[in-house]
Amino acid sequence: MKEFLRASAELHLDKEHTATAGAFTNGILTDLRVTQNKLLRKDAVVAVLQKPDLVDIQQDYLENRDKLTFLQAEFNRFKQLSAADATALKNFQKAEAELRAAQTADKAMAARLRQFQIDPEQLHADNIKTEILVKAPISGTVTRIHASLGSAVQTGDAICEMADFAQLHPVIYVFEKDITRVKTGQKVLLHHPTTPGEHLSATIFIVERTVDAERKAVRVHARFDKQPAQTLVAGAYLDAQILISGDGNAAALPEEAVVREDTGNFIFALAEQTEQEQIFKKIPVRIGASDGGYVAIYPETPLPEKAKIVIKGAYYVSAQGAGIEMEE
Repeated sequence: MKEFLRASAELHLDKEHTATAGAFTNGILTDLRVTQNKLLRKDAVVAVLQKPDLVDIQQDYLENRDKLTFLQAEFNRFKQLSAADATALKNFQKAEAELRAAQTADKAMAARLRQFQIDPEQLHADNIKTEILVKAPISGTVTRIHASLGSAVQTGDAICEMADFAQLHPVIYVFEKDITRVKTGQKVLLHHPTTPGEHLSATIFIVERTVDAERKAVRVHARFDKQPAQTLVAGAYLDAQILISGDGNAAALPEEAVVREDTGNFIFALAEQTEQEQIFKKIPVRIGASDGGYVAIYPETPLPEKAKIVIKGAYYVSAQGAGIEMEE
């Protein structure tokens, strides 16, 4: 017998599992390599941007690199002459300043080239690039495309959006009065209202500490024990059953066999039967988990092995009162 707490759930995808592939510089979109609902791996090429002024950046870097060779030679030459000649000392100081400025420019332009996916160590006059590749920041499914071929994009413009639906997890909404019965590690059974016979198993891993103002409930997060084979949709609503307790094998009766009164719960067992009347014993019991219309019972005193229990009409028997003995 198992006791469940019923609640509603929603399939949720955290922000860290969604991403936007965007342009990190301006350019013309010359190749779009994604389609709606396409599955992509991280770093897969999403689009190609044509950036004409990228040539100027590479040219400036190559010219400055060639200039560095000359400035380094000048620096070394004036350094040797500076010890004995005042004029040479002045020229040495100038050569030193120009060399440092060129070295700084070299590092700055190299960093800029790396932003444009160009390795400055591999850059030569015969392999200058004019295109930039826009890559997928995460593995996932393309959920929306914002740009089209031939469009001019600016820095920060979104080209497409992606989501990793493998990270979908159920968020269960538990009313505040029931939250003390919920804790991490508990199992949850989930099913879509249209398919009540098909269950998905999950395990609670987070119980939030605040009440959702809109739903007036506490958000409880769970992970699927096994990745569902069917396609799940973010935002879909599910019915949830949180396993509160599992009593294992237990004596059980139909729920209608247990009479609930202010003083507790009772069942009725046949004590004596004649042709004229039946006498029942009113037996106090503790109840446990309920499932499938049955409830686990724990009589306060042991029942006879072949006890005959009223399973239908127990409330009618209770209302009659006559011929009932109270079990002490």
